[in-house]
Amino acid sequence: MILLTVGSMFPFDRLVRAVDEHVGAGRITEEVVAQIGDGRYEPRHMPFHRFLSRVEFEKLLERADMLLSHAGAGTIAMALEHDKRLLVVPRLVRHAEHVNDHQIATARRFEELQHVLVAYETAQIPAQLQALQGFRPRQRHAAPQRLAERIGRFLATECAPRA
Repeated sequence: MILLTVGSMFPFDRLVRAVDEHVGAGRITEEVVAQIGDGRYEPRHMPFHRFLSRVEFEKLLERADMLLSHAGAGTIAMALEHDKRLLVVPRLVRHAEHVNDHQIATARRFEELQHVLVAYETAQIPAQLQALQGFRPRQRHAAPQRLAERIGRFLATECAPRA
């Protein structure tokens, strides 16, 4: 089963509509269950929930073989934590899906690290879902010490007395 999730902050009708159309046309044959938030588009070819409680979401997450989502850092971290294969589609400002295009950079970076696969266009979703079946996310290793050192260097630079 594929769990499609768009989170709860912003609607992502472009992604929901594209997946629904791919399912309806038979380009996606796996079962898809969607969490669609408060978007305007309601799927016709897959079951959906607007919002899920934490318990309901975790049950679907456990059952899912793959995840399909926006390129939010929280969703990516959750997928890695649960060892789930994830295909991300970045939200784009040109479609009024976000305030800027930071999700493109997020998607690229996590793709480079081999943590996710990315569909930069919705037409790529079926092929990327096919590729996702054989994909194994690279293990993520947190480095809190390195992060603390970077923050320390930044603060030292910014807080240094100016001549």
